[in-house]
Amino acid sequence: MPKYDAIIIGAGILGLATAYHIKREKPNQKVLVIDKKPAAGQGNTAKSGGMFRSFFYSKTNFKLANSSIEFYKRLEESGVDLGMRWTGYLWLFQEDQYKRLEADLKEMERRGGEFKLIDRREIEEKLNINTKAGESEEAEIMNLKNIDVGLLVPKAGKIDVEKLVAYYEREFLRMGGEVIYGTEVDEIIVEPEIKLELPGEPYFWQEAKVSGVRMGSKIIRGKKIIVATGVWADQLLDGIGVDSYQKPKKRQIFVVKAEEEKLKRLLYAEGFNREGCIPFTILPYPRIYVKPSIEEEAFWIGYADDFNRPFQLEEEPQPEENYYRYGIYPVLSAYMPQFKDANPINAWAGQYAINTFDGQPVIFGERNLIVVGAASGSGIMKADAIGRIASALYFGREKAELYGGEEFKVEHLGIKNRYVEREEFVI
Repeated sequence: MPKYDAIIIGAGILGLATAYHIKREKPNQKVLVIDKKPAAGQGNTAKSGGMFRSFFYSKTNFKLANSSIEFYKRLEESGVDLGMRWTGYLWLFQEDQYKRLEADLKEMERRGGEFKLIDRREIEEKLNINTKAGESEEAEIMNLKNIDVGLLVPKAGKIDVEKLVAYYEREFLRMGGEVIYGTEVDEIIVEPEIKLELPGEPYFWQEAKVSGVRMGSKIIRGKKIIVATGVWADQLLDGIGVDSYQKPKKRQIFVVKAEEEKLKRLLYAEGFNREGCIPFTILPYPRIYVKPSIEEEAFWIGYADDFNRPFQLEEEPQPEENYYRYGIYPVLSAYMPQFKDANPINAWAGQYAINTFDGQPVIFGERNLIVVGAASGSGIMKADAIGRIASALYFGREKAELYGGEEFKVEHLGIKNRYVEREEFVI
């Protein structure tokens, strides 16, 4: 007999959110979470930028993110410290870029999306950045654009990923969930529904199902196996002929300390949010982002490069010094001269599990197996909704109830009857 009702492989944010919601719905379920790392959230979850925004064109993206953000907000208001800071997002556009998005913005505003437009003069006054970088000698070489308008989104900010992971883990354990850390799952066990004791079974003509996991010489049985290992999913799923519909792509973050007065003035720019700091700011092109980290008195800086960045799985990805020096720095300092001669004091790299066909999460099941992943870089801000949808699939329901009461069709994030909308606001 199976020892567990559910075995969840992966103790990142998606695995733990799924485990939490299964136990929340039915505390009597025996649920085990296994991870090869020594503690929860130590894989790519720990390398996240930790940002959130309730501002998307896609209705799917909006529902997933907004309901999750509302849940996190409710936890904060009830006394659970998640380190949320409402810095807002500030997209900077050249006029032509903005005009191409005007129709989408009107539709988003009609749906209830909040934003404020900021003109060039105000951007210059409050941030003291170079809005005419597109007119420099280097502009043509680096494809720089002028800054004509800013789009400020207030319902957005940052969250402490470590604290969010700790919440889901703590509550899961409090409800009787079990964890095994520092142990790698080597194989998902597949067996026939009816064993005939044939060598090498199951054969193609037998009804088969997943029934457990093997870790070295140890096998643990489970009625359902949930794979939530992010970019490592294919290491388990390829062996049983199941596609995870995601590929790994490296992402890097560089930390620059606000040591000089000019950088401190930029960090603590006023008039944008209640935190008294610069918003999470996205440059017009290339879309380098600048995240304020008030706790460190620093900036986190990154860029999501795609073309010529290989899909490549790395166990411990490392940041590339030249990526900042010759890639990010020339563009960043052209727009924000405050960063001239500023070098990173820290850097790290992680990997996005990218869904290459629509960039949104994938949640599907077959033969007692459930796959949860392909968050494509927005797993933190959508984690609670993803956990609820995965839990609904686990219990065999057609719809999940997101935080706030809105229902979501589980199959819309599946494969056979997938239904998601194209996203226009991609960093």
